[in-house]
Amino acid sequence: MPQSAQIERARAGQIERARAGTDFAPSFDDLLNSGEPELMREPLRRWLARGNRAGNRAGARDVYETWLKAGGEPELIRESLLEWLAPNATAAGNATAAGNATAEEASFVYSAWLDAGGEPQLIRESIGAWFELHGDDPAASYLYRAWLSAGGELQAFSERICAWLAAHTNDQGEAHNLYSAWLNNGGEPELVAPSLKRWLAAHAQDEPVGSVCGCWLRAGGAPLLIAGPAARWLADHAQSERAQFLYKAWLDAGGPRERELLRTPIERWLSVHRESIGVSFVCAAWLKAGGEFPFVRESIRGWLAAHATDRSASFLYEEWLKAGGEPALISDDLRRWMSVHGHSPSARYVRRAWVNATRESTPRVG
Repeated sequence: MPQSAQIERARAGQIERARAGTDFAPSFDDLLNSGEPELMREPLRRWLARGNRAGNRAGARDVYETWLKAGGEPELIRESLLEWLAPNATAAGNATAAGNATAEEASFVYSAWLDAGGEPQLIRESIGAWFELHGDDPAASYLYRAWLSAGGELQAFSERICAWLAAHTNDQGEAHNLYSAWLNNGGEPELVAPSLKRWLAAHAQDEPVGSVCGCWLRAGGAPLLIAGPAARWLADHAQSERAQFLYKAWLDAGGPRERELLRTPIERWLSVHRESIGVSFVCAAWLKAGGEFPFVRESIRGWLAAHATDRSASFLYEEWLKAGGEPALISDDLRRWMSVHGHSPSARYVRRAWVNATRESTPRVG
């Protein structure tokens, strides 16, 4: 849907022309600012058809960015974007060259292109030239994150990303999102371990700490590095909705010691988020990690009362049965789930867990 500011701007342009006695038909700028790809597409095709002069005009950056942020397909502007970037793309190694590719504002086009699903490789040389000039700026983190999240080659800018994180451990900005993007997209945890340790010390009580610690653990990072900071964070954020991601990741990566450390925070979290989708994942992780049944029994019963047929309930059914939980506790709910999802891929694993848990009995669940 178009943003209210964009709608008002388009309307204002139409009203101004109407008062001047001109044609009330919306201009290219009006259509562009509508935020509606269907309204923008054909005028944009005509704009692109003007050739290189249109592709290099000063307003091209705004056109590209607006189209991509509105949800327009990247392919439509691909060739024009290449022409717009060409002066700097052919000047590889010349970091002082002025032009579209290395202009500070070009970062908005790069981010929009990557966020919209545009191919990272198409802009690799140009974005590399931009990083040569602006790669240490605070705002560069947005572009590093967009590159990683879009599936850009990890090694292309790994040294720059690690250097940026090392230099911005005390910033209040976007470092947490870049750590998460690095860890979630195959970045080696040990390469950012020293900077992350300093960042956690500087931001011990910030809300994003829990998510970053969860990403660290899921990426295979050593639990010891985040143990202290995460425990201190949970002292104030145990009941935060986002804490569920840390609980699951820590239970998956830890052992008996971690279970005991997390027992009280998880108990507090479950008391507040009784019907949250996260209950199924946290309880399943608790059981998978060897936690005892009574601790989560009532939480599971309460959650299943409202979510017995949710697709995600499969994880909870499976882990309860595999951990040795009483089949009778979930049999009625599981029958209902099977009636809905009995032909789904996950049903095979749930059915296998049920059979293994009830070898001495005869009930069928689907």
